[in-house]
Amino acid sequence: MMRRTRRWLGLSTLSCLALFIGLHEVTAQTSAPAQAMASNRGMVEITVKGKKISIDYGRPELKGRDMLGMAPAGFVWRFGMNESTTLKTEASLVFGKAKLPKGSYSAWAKHVEGDKWSLIFNKEVGVWGMPGAKRENDVLEVPFTYTKGNPSVERFIIELKSEGDGGRLTATWGPHKLEATFKTE
Repeated sequence: MMRRTRRWLGLSTLSCLALFIGLHEVTAQTSAPAQAMASNRGMVEITVKGKKISIDYGRPELKGRDMLGMAPAGFVWRFGMNESTTLKTEASLVFGKAKLPKGSYSAWAKHVEGDKWSLIFNKEVGVWGMPGAKRENDVLEVPFTYTKGNPSVERFIIELKSEGDGGRLTATWGPHKLEATFKTE
């Protein structure tokens, strides 16, 4: 009788432990995406002539890949991950001779061909995943300056820097760097 009781207690303990581990795994799986999403987002902000310009974006990792190097000509990328990258500006931005009115826009990168890339602003914001925003809602497309051979960056990063009465937007991922300069109005 004693043996049966010990055996039953042993099995009950193992069952409870398995249930506890199972519940812990379910809890971990339901809370991890929210934590991962928060840590995989980046935010940059500058002020030029008293006006704020900010970019909120997802920060994917290379994980041994060369995502920009593999992009075919004509490919439009959401310029980050998960929810689309959002540019908010309190001033109109002028890229060369092209003007982007103040407001909120999603930002996209297009591999034109070879070493040619462009930055696209679209009036749809909060777009999730791919294929992304409808191209008919594109507001402005401006060329990026592309350089390769920089120190490799594992996690995608966007930087904004004030430069006189404008600024510079720089995106770096792997050995690739995309840059665009602008003036404010």
